[in-house]
Amino acid sequence: MPGGVALAACESADVALEILGGVTDRRRAAVLPRTALDDQARVLLRGADVECITTLDGGGLDAARWLAGELAANAGWMEVGAGPPAATRAAAPGDVIGWYELRIGATLATDRPITRLHGSDRYIASFNLLGQGRLNQACGDLLYRRLVDDGIAAGEAFDVIVCAESKAVGMAQVVVECFGQDRYVVLRKGMKNYMPRRPREPLVEQAVSITTAGSQSLVLDPVDWPLLEGRRVLLVDDVIATGGTVRAACRLLERAGAQVTATAAVLLKGPTPDVPRLVTLARPLL
Repeated sequence: MPGGVALAACESADVALEILGGVTDRRRAAVLPRTALDDQARVLLRGADVECITTLDGGGLDAARWLAGELAANAGWMEVGAGPPAATRAAAPGDVIGWYELRIGATLATDRPITRLHGSDRYIASFNLLGQGRLNQACGDLLYRRLVDDGIAAGEAFDVIVCAESKAVGMAQVVVECFGQDRYVVLRKGMKNYMPRRPREPLVEQAVSITTAGSQSLVLDPVDWPLLEGRRVLLVDDVIATGGTVRAACRLLERAGAQVTATAAVLLKGPTPDVPRLVTLARPLL
């Protein structure tokens, strides 16, 4: 990430703005006690383009200092105005250690739990759309508007929308409906016994994702194959981290006789992958 990140643990949003006000060469984030983050604090931080991380409920300034130190050491961020060192704490993989205010566009913000991935030292703010009705609708609407603004329209830039199961399916359906389409294709994450084996077998492509242990399979049901042959595809996902899943999907769709002409995701969390015409809504810290 160009310029890196400056991180400050503070007792309030006002103090955070004072400490981070002189930082102009990198992204800025404040770590606050959860009780210090009211609506006024959120507005102040957003207006100053300072990202917001908070402790768990009941955590005070010492907890904020520990959280800032933990994240800074893990990601190589720069701490500003660190103050006295915080007491050392243990964080096991899967533990929720705080909250990150994820901002998507100018109108949508949602607090996401910060956890450490199993089998990795990396912390992420988990973005899970499953079961989130309003969040799926909001993200789908925003992604649709961004695609149209970028000149990516049904019939002009693409013919059919494709997503991979499962977290992106609800949001992808919103995008499909916004474009006035009915059918779309979902690449499955495993072979199903009901999938036909003749005259064509399911197409399978291996993919690697940081949020899934081991490799996983992307599978095209032969019943959906005719929807793709000779068609242009808009590939939709919720999060692109390493890019492994979208690249595998592109390979699979090419084998099916389709051409991916555009790729869209709500979040880009890692390096920009080499995929066709990428559109994203936000690039979060975690």
